[in-house]
Amino acid sequence: MTLPAADVLRKTPLFAALPDEDLRRVAALAVPRRFGKKESVFREGEKADGFFVVASGKVKVFKLSGEGKEQILHVLDPGQTFAEAVIFEGGVYPANAEALADSLLLLLPKRPFIDLLERHPKVSIRMLGSLSRWLKRMTDLVESLSLKDVEARLVFYLSEEMRSRGIPQRDGAVLDLPVSKNVLASRLGTVPETFSRTLKKLQDERRIDVQGKRIRVLDAAALFSPNAR
Repeated sequence: MTLPAADVLRKTPLFAALPDEDLRRVAALAVPRRFGKKESVFREGEKADGFFVVASGKVKVFKLSGEGKEQILHVLDPGQTFAEAVIFEGGVYPANAEALADSLLLLLPKRPFIDLLERHPKVSIRMLGSLSRWLKRMTDLVESLSLKDVEARLVFYLSEEMRSRGIPQRDGAVLDLPVSKNVLASRLGTVPETFSRTLKKLQDERRIDVQGKRIRVLDAAALFSPNAR
């Protein structure tokens, strides 16, 4: 591992506020797991061994429709956790997870982690906070997919991505997309062709400039104003 398990866990919102003693207890449970690019971490319906922390690399969590269409629920970077819900209920994973790049994950096994929660309730409170944030993300995703067209979803994504990275929403601001355009299209509930047409439309309207995965805001007022959409 590049970093000791405790150092990786310290960088996650879930465990960042834990006292050193509690953090060491959690770190003692962590099992390093390496995955190559496009390798499955788990599949929907598989028995849940525990939840994961991304130490390095990138992972997507997604569902597949009956027709095989992929809907990405989340793309996870180092310091983020996923599949926490299996700790509290359900014996199987409710979605699929796959490495988007060579990745190092920490598996926190279900039964030992539950034993830890029972002995140290403060860790349980942090878990509830993490699950609440996940629920909000899923609620926002459902609202976006059901109530907004592709352009509105894309603008909302750009706005949220810039906000989370501390990038001001102003003319000249630059955002480097963290994933490929195909992955982002799936994340937004559309197909790559429609996604590309939407990007081109925003570019033709001089709201953004697109160079590969780099997006430069040309007219922030026109891009982010609700009236513009």
